[in-house]
Amino acid sequence: MPIVESRLDTVTLYHQGARVTRLLSLDCSEGKPPTELEIPRLPLSLFDATVRVRVLSTDNPQADLSATHVRVGLWIPPRDAPLDTVDEAALRSLRQQVRTVDSQLRQLGWEMSILGGIPVPARPRPEEGKPPPPAPMGARIALEQFSQDGMQSRILEARTLREQWRKLNEEVAVLEEKMARASTAREVTAEDLYKSVHVQLRHGGGALRRVELSVEYFVPGARWAPSYQCRLSRDCRQVELVTRAIICQYSGEDWRGVKLVLSTAAPMSWTELPELASIRIGRAQPPPPARAGFRPPPKGATALFSDYDRDRKTLLRGSWAPEPYTLPALPAPADLEREDAPVFGGVSDALERHEDRRYQGSESLELGSPAGDGYQSDGSAMYSESEDEAVSPMETFMAAAPAPMAPPPPAPVMARPAMAVGAPASASPMRSKSVSRGGPGGGGAAPSRVGLEAVVFTHLRLSAATDGMRNRLQPVDARRFYLESLSRFQVEVKFDVMAVVAEAELRANSVAHLPLPGGTADVRAASGHFDFSYTADATVDVPSDNAFHSVALGTRTGEASVLYVTVPREDSNVYRQAQVKNPLAAPMLPGPAEVYVGGEYVLSTTLPSVPPRGEFKLGLGVEQAIRCARNTHFREARSGEKIVATTELWHDILIDVVNNLDREIVCEVRERIPQPAPNAEVVVEEGPVTPAWEFYAQDERGSVLEGGRRWRLTVPANGTSKLSAQYVVKLYANNELGGGNRREA
Repeated sequence: MPIVESRLDTVTLYHQGARVTRLLSLDCSEGKPPTELEIPRLPLSLFDATVRVRVLSTDNPQADLSATHVRVGLWIPPRDAPLDTVDEAALRSLRQQVRTVDSQLRQLGWEMSILGGIPVPARPRPEEGKPPPPAPMGARIALEQFSQDGMQSRILEARTLREQWRKLNEEVAVLEEKMARASTAREVTAEDLYKSVHVQLRHGGGALRRVELSVEYFVPGARWAPSYQCRLSRDCRQVELVTRAIICQYSGEDWRGVKLVLSTAAPMSWTELPELASIRIGRAQPPPPARAGFRPPPKGATALFSDYDRDRKTLLRGSWAPEPYTLPALPAPADLEREDAPVFGGVSDALERHEDRRYQGSESLELGSPAGDGYQSDGSAMYSESEDEAVSPMETFMAAAPAPMAPPPPAPVMARPAMAVGAPASASPMRSKSVSRGGPGGGGAAPSRVGLEAVVFTHLRLSAATDGMRNRLQPVDARRFYLESLSRFQVEVKFDVMAVVAEAELRANSVAHLPLPGGTADVRAASGHFDFSYTADATVDVPSDNAFHSVALGTRTGEASVLYVTVPREDSNVYRQAQVKNPLAAPMLPGPAEVYVGGEYVLSTTLPSVPPRGEFKLGLGVEQAIRCARNTHFREARSGEKIVATTELWHDILIDVVNNLDREIVCEVRERIPQPAPNAEVVVEEGPVTPAWEFYAQDERGSVLEGGRRWRLTVPANGTSKLSAQYVVKLYANNELGGGNRREA
């Protein structure tokens, strides 16, 4: 089976998780593609049920090519060239020779210690009064010569043995190193494991020379949040909005040079399509019965196998036939970690133990005609090749559930798409830019892996006719195919591969629990009842390191205007407020923003949610070139000479706005006049106001302001504008306002 490398092309990053698209090319030298191929180097965290393989293009429009029978297995990188086989018998012989030489050296050392310890007798002493006896010089010399000759011969022999011992040890070390390297070459570690996609190609029609394919899959370990940079011109009439995304992914593969699409959708959530009931005029009818996800098989379906069973019994009576194949159950994880498991060929032995176990029947889906007209939320239909294709026993796998599996929830109809793919039931839909979620709450949490595979029609297989559950669909046994795909490499596995895959998924899912950076918001909650997508202008790089990275998406230019606001009653400063129009066709989600004016950094703020082509305001701080001065005048007068007289409190307000800029500005001056409390014997009347002002209740702040007024005027460049207003407070002459009659200081 040829192995075809793929390259990363597009990543669609959702609220949580991402759909990865890889592209690959096939060169068909013989005019037709291979019947089966393998796509390696895929992350362990991908959801097997979400894998899709599509035929994108061919060089011959008359040719008919489709991809089918998609399965996911395990793969390891190619190992080095096999080393020379080490002769273990020769190694044992060398080790024995080393031990023999070592024993001989010890024997020689013992003998030399004995020879070196032989004493030479001294000259005997004479008796008193007698001459000394003759000295045994010859014997003494002979004994000393014997000892010296023995020592010299053994030293030479020991020197030869030490050289022999050194050479033998070198040979042993070389063989041991070869054996260690050979063992390392056969051994696979958890870091070497990848997933791969096995797909079959069906070819018909004309000859082909080149084929373009794509493989898609969903990985859980990714999330994102928006951020912005607002770059205003010096006059604040143009804005460059730089949209960025803060992305964290821990899927197990680095995204290098990928086309990035960001989406607020939650693709792994199940959403029922709305069903509109007909409205009829007439007598009320009973409600229709609820539709089930799968219709029960027709009565007498087992009679379809009567001819097969009769002929099979006849063959079994007339000739020998092998025992019917019984689908095995999955081995427990502990079986792969037993102490008595062999060191080499662990995968093959695990498969043998897998085959030896007998299948213990469990509940499964009845095979029948699916009811309903459901499709995925992205509009693409789903199809299982098992409906019109005979599946051999080796291709039919069983689920690992020790307890009976409950029937899955109602699933949509599986219809044949334009291209045969391994399409999941609820995996990573491509939603349009603005798509209603079809229900409150947005679809809920993502289903578990087991629950997902239970409703994916392409992960169900029809049992063989020899099986007792031959009229039922059975879920694919992922563990079995994982072990089978590893056994072809003839490697040594000392760990539980399913535990490694589960650990990779757990590691990827940990991204969902990371706290978002400060100032950012959850895109799922911020997008409301609709989903939107944002496409990056250029390719990006996002490493798989479980850390947040800021990635530039693009720059859009829009219109802006500046409004100068002052409240001289409270502060004499004039503040800049930019009115910016959203240049995006999609809404702006809330997020942190850095604001620049004329290339200079001004401040950091948090932008609110802004609809497409909507407007938002940016506070830019104090404008030092514009000043405002407020002066007041107060006088008190009595109205009338009668007993019931009133006191009139006249207040004059004079405001000067000085513009020192080289351009005219639009300035909003906000003022407030006192308002009497309900049922108070006080009257407030406005006098002449130049120029006229308008009521202002500050509704945009969500806090009603009583007595608010404002001027909006254009101040010429290097000019001054004057404002004046007058109001009077009338009250009975024998009364006095709380805090004093003067309202303006």
